[in-house]
Order: sequence, then C-alpha cells, then structure tokens
Amino acid sequence: MKKTLLSIIALCWTVVAGAQNEIMTVVLQHGNDVSTFTGVNAFINANAEAVDGDVIILSSGSFNVSPITKSISVYGAGFEKDENSNTDVSKINGQLNLGVSGGETLANIHLEGISFNAAVNTYVPLEGFVMEKCYVNGNVNVGANSNTMIRNCVITGAIDGGNKLAENCIMQNCYIGGAINTFIAESNVKIDHCIACNLVGPYYCSNSIFPYYWVGAYYDRAAFANTEGAVVHNCIFRNFNYNNQDKNVFLDCYAVDIRDIFSDAQNATYSASRTFEIQQPGIWVGTDGQEIGIRYGWSKVPKTPVVTNLNTTVNGENLEVDYDAIVR
Repeated sequence: MKKTLLSIIALCWTVVAGAQNEIMTVVLQHGNDVSTFTGVNAFINANAEAVDGDVIILSSGSFNVSPITKSISVYGAGFEKDENSNTDVSKINGQLNLGVSGGETLANIHLEGISFNAAVNTYVPLEGFVMEKCYVNGNVNVGANSNTMIRNCVITGAIDGGNKLAENCIMQNCYIGGAINTFIAESNVKIDHCIACNLVGPYYCSNSIFPYYWVGAYYDRAAFANTEGAVVHNCIFRNFNYNNQDKNVFLDCYAVDIRDIFSDAQNATYSASRTFEIQQPGIWVGTDGQEIGIRYGWSKVPKTPVVTNLNTTVNGENLEVDYDAIVR
C-alpha cells in the first residue's frame, strides 16, 4: 500500500511539473525517496542515478534513449493516446540497449506503457524480463534468456532469439509483424493469443492467428514452411493446406481466407483503431475456451495510476496540489 501511495504521489508530481514547466518529466523512485528530472534527457539522467530495484516513471512526451544496465522498472503513460482509457504516449527515441557487451546477466527488468521508435536490443542474458503494453517500431532481441514475458505489445519487427537458448519465453496477446524463428530448437518458447505475421519456429503455439502466406516458387510458403517440430493448437491460418504437415503437429486448426478472418474484412495490418474481432468467435475457439486471436486478455492500459481533477495553486512560496487518483 505504501509503495502504491508513493507511485501516485510520484505520478502526480510528474503531472504537476509538466503542467508548470510545459516540459516532459521523469520521476525516480528509490524506496521512500522520490526525485524528478525534466526535459528530453530526463530519462537519461534518472537512469544514471537509478540502482537495482528502483522505479522510473515517465510522463507523456518524447525522451532520449539511455541503455539499461541495472535491474529497474520503467513505466510510461502508454503507447497510444486514448481518452477513454486515460492513456497518453511516452516515447523513447533511439534503440534501447539492455546491458553492455560482455556484461553479466540482468534480472527483473520491467518495461511498460512505452512507445519505442527503434529496436530493443539485448547484449546480456536476461532473467525475468517483462515487456508489457509497449509499442516497438523494430525488432525485439531477447537473446539468451529465462522466464521472459512479452505481453500486450505491438512489435512491428521480429522477436529475435539470436540463435541462442531461451528458457520459458512467452509471447501473449501480441501483434508481431516480423518472424519468430531464431531461437535454437531446444528452446522453450510459447506463442499464445497472438497475431504473428511472418515465419515461426519449432515452438508451442496456441490460440493464435498466422496470416503469413507468400505466393511464389514454394506454394506452401507460410508460417511454418521452414519449421520442424512445432506443436500448433487451435490456430487460424490462411486458406491453404498446412505447410509441413508431416514435420509439425497441427491440432484443431482452421484454414481461412485472409479477408474472412476479421470482422472488418481487412488483412492483418495493425492500426490503433482496429479491434481485430474475428468473424466467427463462437466457432474459432481456443484451447482455453476463448476466441482465437489477440482480443481475449488484450489491453493497452499500463498500471501507472491515473491522476484526475488536478488543481494547483501558488500560496506564497508553496505549491498547493488537490487531485484525485485511481490505481489501475
């Protein structure tokens, strides 16, 4: 409860600072201590002072990138503006690097509610890495990792395993524009309730939509065309015979023409306004009894508190703040 209250106060401080100075603000929370930084380099400066276990909270706005080399959590205001859910956009400009070349394993990095305009790249093994409700305009490279969760994210590029071993790597309720096929075959990778738009490796896949289909020299050039050993449960493909049927296991899957998958009769291209509702949610049902695709469990709303009815007045040298806050 105390940590939640501090987070509310920190976010309120962020909003007030932004309103007073009309610039972006970052809050660094270290135990019971709270510090603020302002301007386009606010994330760089907060990150430089952070230590393992600290929390960084970004206001809306665009911040310059800084490599993360500590076990910290970074929360933003969201990756898409939506008045209905009180989300705004916290953007980080430039490729985000996790760790430095030759460094030691990083544990418990948490990224949430952030839009990255370039790739997220890993230089060290990760333990307990979580990325939630983020937008990445590029690849996410997770390398050799254990206990990774990528959830409720939009990734325009690939999930890149770097030909390394992944232990318990889960992608859930994500839109992934690129391939997911570069973890070594012994990896434990799960893809669930996703839309994966390119080639997929020998992983466990459930309740997902795979719209990739390339017409050319290989008539069956689709999601699992180069794969052996995948187990695919209750998924939707384009209207073709499942590629490599004798080399992978397909259970209760559906072949559907691309224009007949989604209710808006469009292809699988991502846009903020699309709901990706499928045309037959009562028939195309997943292993968990829910409709196939990203909608079940999908959310763009980060866990940062929402500050409402914010009023500030200057009383001599003091700034008086009156607000309501809702924990999401």
